[in-house]
Amino acid sequence: MPVVYIVDDEVAVSTALARSLSKRGYQVETFESAERFLEKFQPQRIACLVLDIRMPGMSGTELQDHLSSREIILPIIFVTGHGDIPMSVRAIKAGAVDFLEKPYPVELLVDRVNDALEQCKKLMDEAEIHQEVTRRYESLTPRECDVMTLLVAGAANASNKVIARELDISHRTVDDHRARVMAKMQARSLPELVEMSKVCGVHRSENA
Repeated sequence: MPVVYIVDDEVAVSTALARSLSKRGYQVETFESAERFLEKFQPQRIACLVLDIRMPGMSGTELQDHLSSREIILPIIFVTGHGDIPMSVRAIKAGAVDFLEKPYPVELLVDRVNDALEQCKKLMDEAEIHQEVTRRYESLTPRECDVMTLLVAGAANASNKVIARELDISHRTVDDHRARVMAKMQARSLPELVEMSKVCGVHRSENA
């Protein structure tokens, strides 16, 4: 079940917010500090973070930087009792879903929470696809990688004859490698293989 994390050093505020969100069907976990949150946080869940920007110890933006440096998928909604435009601009540029100033309407926060949870699911789905395509690519032999590179570089014009000449191997050998590449990558067509190549870092050659 998706979870909403609330990190705010004002316990009364986080408790009231958690109660409001729980009544609307959300699973909520509250923390009094960024440090305490990091002790308990478990990645790989569909979740979002409602984060106070000014707290003793690690600040909200420092926590954002910490999560970002570790490539952790966790959309953040910042809240603050002190309007700070430069800080809000920095947070949004760093990927925050929104920056709300206290007091804010609960329904506005609910809307942002829904946006953040949808974003989290989308990003996790994309990450899962990336990992799977990368795993398939890593299963190719070095020669199959060469063939795939030439296939996506030439796209529609990537004939076995051209690839055979480029790699100095027989037409039949290219045909065998090409079939194995398509099978291992689970690509149903050359255009689909080209899309996969973008995920795993195989680029078209400059002469394509």
